[in-house]
Amino acid sequence: MRASLASSRVGRRVFLGTLLCGWVWSSWPQAVLASSSWGPPDGSPASLSGSSSRLRKASSGQTYRLTLVRLETGERASVPFSLDGKTLYWPGYKQLCAILRDEHVPPDQGWVQIDVTTIEALWAVQEYLRRAGIQSPIVVHSGYRTPQTNAQTEGAARNSYHMWGKAVDFHVPGVGLDDLAGICQACPASGGVGYYPAGWVHLDTGPKRFWMG
Repeated sequence: MRASLASSRVGRRVFLGTLLCGWVWSSWPQAVLASSSWGPPDGSPASLSGSSSRLRKASSGQTYRLTLVRLETGERASVPFSLDGKTLYWPGYKQLCAILRDEHVPPDQGWVQIDVTTIEALWAVQEYLRRAGIQSPIVVHSGYRTPQTNAQTEGAARNSYHMWGKAVDFHVPGVGLDDLAGICQACPASGGVGYYPAGWVHLDTGPKRFWMG
């Protein structure tokens, strides 16, 4: 049975926005790396911006675990991308990037470092669902796309955020797409949210906007 988070679209959006602001967003890392040029840690972990007292309090005893499943291959990763909310945990982050790779090209072309803010946004959405009693993984339809894959994807924007590792198409088993789109819209880290009745929601970390596909 599909999880129902509220009785109407209007009521649901208000309900979600209120709970998300007061519930999950007070405890997530809100971390953005300074640039896209960083790489694997070479002795010292990459730092996540955001070291407020609220973050330190929230990170006590908490790891930032994200559970992803790839739709087409069934590959699964359930790993933390940060152990303290302040620094990137490279082994876990690398596994998440592997799940979010472009699987239509050879691995050496399809594997990139996914934007950390995008990872955080996915975690925040999943954390909200967990607190609502929904333990399902995020099922990834599309993550990073090479330019050639993007060009072959029907309806894809020419300068899609997928090509920058800043967008993910996904669904969550047991959660209606309208509910999921509302949660993604309420997430402060999200930019674009696309609702696709064919079976998925698009989330990226570009400018704030919403559309239906």
